[in-house]
Amino acid sequence: MNYMKPFKMKEFEVAHDQCAMRVNTDGCLLGALAASSTAVNDVQRVLDIGTGSGVIALQLAQRFTDAFVDGIEIHGPSAKQAMDNFRNSPYHSRMVCYHQPIQEFEMNTYYDIIVSNPPYFEEGPTKSDHGVASARHALTLDFKSLVMSVSGLLKPNGSFWAILPCDRKDRFLDAALDEGLFLNEVIHIKPKEKRDANRCVFGLSKSNTGDAKHRTITIYADDQSYTSETHEVLSPFYDSL
Repeated sequence: MNYMKPFKMKEFEVAHDQCAMRVNTDGCLLGALAASSTAVNDVQRVLDIGTGSGVIALQLAQRFTDAFVDGIEIHGPSAKQAMDNFRNSPYHSRMVCYHQPIQEFEMNTYYDIIVSNPPYFEEGPTKSDHGVASARHALTLDFKSLVMSVSGLLKPNGSFWAILPCDRKDRFLDAALDEGLFLNEVIHIKPKEKRDANRCVFGLSKSNTGDAKHRTITIYADDQSYTSETHEVLSPFYDSL
């Protein structure tokens, strides 16, 4: 296997060469945008489901400076690498990674914020590498299992955040509603100004606030540089933009 350099952030590094899914823009956007209106001192516990390399969990540990952050990951090599990344970070005393399926995860605590960059291809051919296949396909974690777990672990006033292809919205939100989770916010992610949004960040909670708030972020300008809004979102984490 070719050596892959760790992904360098401003405050931490993320080794990801053993992970089923590498560090990517989807995950970094979720780590930056989730619960952005929540006061830092209101968050004591955070959970990242399917943490992979742990990059999203590390971003949340950076943002919520008093919070204990747990990651859970079913893929063994990814879980080990996340543990190492947590251990080597400035937030190591507040971070734990559990190697097990979320369906078997039992904690005597509830979470203020739960995040997930979940599997999203619920059908279709899988890759020969089962780790990558599990990360990209809902082989071990379909939407129903995910939202059932979230509903059981979320505090009454907590929030759940996930990033998905926009065309998976209806199936995901139907599953969430069945478990008493209501859509409060949608952030539409457009790759370019003249393109349709291809990813959405969904914010849900156990409170039905009525009409969900919508906003849009465009990632790239015409010259392939980051837009000013993307720069604002990611600049607390990226060394250079």
